[in-house]
Amino acid sequence: MEKIGNLDLNKTHLGDCMELSKELPDDSVDLVVTSPPYADTVSYGHEVEVFNPENYVDWFLQLFHEAYRFLKPAGSFILNINDRATNGERSTYVFELVYRIAKETRLKLFDRYIWFKKSALPMPGDKRLNDRIEYIFHFVKDTKKFKTNTDRVREPYKEISLRRFKNKVHGNDIINSDGTTELSQRGSSKPHPLGKKPITVFRFDTGSALRGLKHPAPFHPQLPEFFIKWLTDEKDIVLDPFMGGGTTGVVALKLNRKYLGFDINPEYIKMTEERIKGEFPDKGLNDFLKR
Repeated sequence: MEKIGNLDLNKTHLGDCMELSKELPDDSVDLVVTSPPYADTVSYGHEVEVFNPENYVDWFLQLFHEAYRFLKPAGSFILNINDRATNGERSTYVFELVYRIAKETRLKLFDRYIWFKKSALPMPGDKRLNDRIEYIFHFVKDTKKFKTNTDRVREPYKEISLRRFKNKVHGNDIINSDGTTELSQRGSSKPHPLGKKPITVFRFDTGSALRGLKHPAPFHPQLPEFFIKWLTDEKDIVLDPFMGGGTTGVVALKLNRKYLGFDINPEYIKMTEERIKGEFPDKGLNDFLKR
């Protein structure tokens, strides 16, 4: 089996990601995409003392210091993370973490994105509005050298957008073939043949795609899929240091990438192995790994 340092590729390894990440060679990983545990009440099968807002940031910064070392020069780190409101007050640990990553490690904050969840549990009480967003932060080693391929993630144009391209523009108005007018959008004079560039808000459903996973906070497959397509090439190495239910590994294999996972919970290691076997029957997976 192919290895990265002493760690087998296309496998989730049992252990603390803060320690396992130290075994990764310098400049060896193309992309990290992960969704870590919350800093308060989520139990991931083991009692981990540091998962509370008071020392979560100090604990998590260890991984980002290592990430600068093990990421390739063209690599990216995608962090999907969220906070919570407790005792009537919204926690600020996410913003403290992002600030300290940017100031205390050599990773650069390239951008931030929003995951808008089409369905989510309603917030209790009348004062707080329903919370349907999570944060996604994009860190890189070098803002000029990191790898992207936007053509792989372009989206179909809406009909109204194609009409804007097709019809004549006069000032700020579109003159339609029937003589009516409508407000125009400034920008390109013709559509891109592969579709429009995505915006920084992602709309992934949290329901049907995740049914059956015995995990308190399963990763939506479209999230790692988007970033793996955008930020890596085939055969590149994708790391999820909080592998959980195995979604990142499954998506990476489907996209012909190699994956590496870490998790501290043996139940989730077993879950990941079962998912991989279900998605890739033994013969198919073995053939895939030899390609």
